[in-house]
Parts: sequence; C-alpha cells; structure tokens
Amino acid sequence: MARALLDSSMTKQVIGFDMNSKLKEDFHKDAENANKAHSSTPPASQKDSIQPATEFVVLALVNETQCDQVCFAGADALKEILPKGSCVIMTSTVTATWARKAAPLFTEAGILFVDCPMSGGPVKAREGTLTMMASADDASLSKAKPIIEAMGKDVHIIEGGPGMGSTVKMVHQLLAGVHICAAAEALALAAKAGIDVHQVRICEYL
Repeated sequence: MARALLDSSMTKQVIGFDMNSKLKEDFHKDAENANKAHSSTPPASQKDSIQPATEFVVLALVNETQCDQVCFAGADALKEILPKGSCVIMTSTVTATWARKAAPLFTEAGILFVDCPMSGGPVKAREGTLTMMASADDASLSKAKPIIEAMGKDVHIIEGGPGMGSTVKMVHQLLAGVHICAAAEALALAAKAGIDVHQVRICEYL
C-alpha cells in the first residue's frame, strides 16, 4: 500500500515505519528512488516518522491491541504527536466498536479519522487496486478520499459514520468463511463419490 502511494501523483512524500528494520530500510530506498523520501535515513521511531507537515497516516496493523498502542498509548501515540488537521486512515480489520471509540478520541485532538478496512491481498495492495470500505464524517472523507483512491480501485463510501466500514468488512469476512466451508463440503462429497477432487477444483474455474 505504501509503495502504491509512492507511485501516486497525489503524494509528494511518503514515510514508511515498521518494527522490522529491514522492511523499513527497503521501503526507504524505494522512497529515495521515487524522490519522495523525507530524509537521508529511515525513521528511527514512530515519533520520528511524523513530520510537522504530515497530512495523513495510513495504518495497516495486525489487531486492535496494536491499534490501541500505536494510536493512544503513551507520549509517542499518534493522538499525541500528529499535527491538528491531519487524518488517520485505519485500514486494519477492527471491530465497529473500536472504530466508534477511536473517532472521538482523535477528534478531541483535532485529528480526522476514517474507518477504512480493505480487502484484496498483497498483489492488489501493490497495484493500488484494493477494495476499500470507508466510513467517517464528511470532513474526514473529503480529505482522505484522494489517498484512499490511490490505494484502492473499488472504493465504497459507507454511510453512518465510523464503524460502518468495519461492519461491512465483518459481513464480507462472514461470507468468505461461508464460501470456504461450502467449498470444503463440496470437495468432501466429491471425494466420497469417488471423483478426482483436483478435477473438481479445476472445473470450478471453467
């Protein structure tokens, strides 16, 4: 996603931060090659990754515990160090409850917030063709939309404010789970009937 932002004409500078030093350093080299690096060295810490002119922070984290830590825990939390008027775009899969709790906390600090889970995997992320499910207040959506569109091809604006995007993602995940279960049952039935399950799987794509 960060590399798709490097490719986008909507960005002038892209800073990547990760706890994995190699990933961080590799991205910094790519940013330098694109003439969009913030300095001659990658950021040493989360606080170092935030500049006075930072407009957007796109978060892609594993779980809500990490989201809480990065956004709200301690003096280096995004809520404490982001400039007023900046915008946090949360692409992690979180509960609607978490998104609804996070939005007013950022608002208190003068920071915009968009609940924007994504779907599509690493290939589509690199291409900037993810499916994005964005929900927020009008001001946050208006500011974030160009950046979201740089990362996603199918951008869906979900009405109802923060939490509704995460609700749509939950429905999406439930459907994906049902489809996996149904496919497993179908293959089990084929196997019991003496059919080559590899052939059944091939027929699925015909």
